[in-house]
Amino acid sequence: MTTPEFRDRYFEEYVLGETANGGTRVIETADIARFADLTGDHHPAHTDPGYAEPKFGSVIAHGVLTFGVVVGLTVEYNGRAVAYGYDRIRFPRPVRPGDTVRATAEVVDLAEHRNPGIGLVTKQYTGVNQRGDTVLACTHVLAVDRMPHTEEPNE
Repeated sequence: MTTPEFRDRYFEEYVLGETANGGTRVIETADIARFADLTGDHHPAHTDPGYAEPKFGSVIAHGVLTFGVVVGLTVEYNGRAVAYGYDRIRFPRPVRPGDTVRATAEVVDLAEHRNPGIGLVTKQYTGVNQRGDTVLACTHVLAVDRMPHTEEPNE
């Protein structure tokens, strides 16, 4: 695993419509089992093949596991940005063991904030499986430092 590279990027450096490919991750049965143990969510859709197979064809990943993977694959290591929130999180298709999740991010909004020192960058995160089916869609709002203003000297 490579060490992530942090860089400083100000609000004014974002461009509406810019996209980033976040990479891929294969979701394994063991990932789903570990997530169930970590969170305590042992719903049979995630842990019991006898329950899950008639409904879904196999056990399925927790939606929050899928969300975490897509967020992790798309995270931007910007020392000037912090997560402000996530909105409209949807799981239109289940993720099954062996599925490869591919993540992308697109800047869909740039907005002012009541604090003049920051701006809000909204990114659309999308996760798709190896068949191109969307398995996660959400927006991520980042609070990003604005460039400092330099005062012009009085002449």
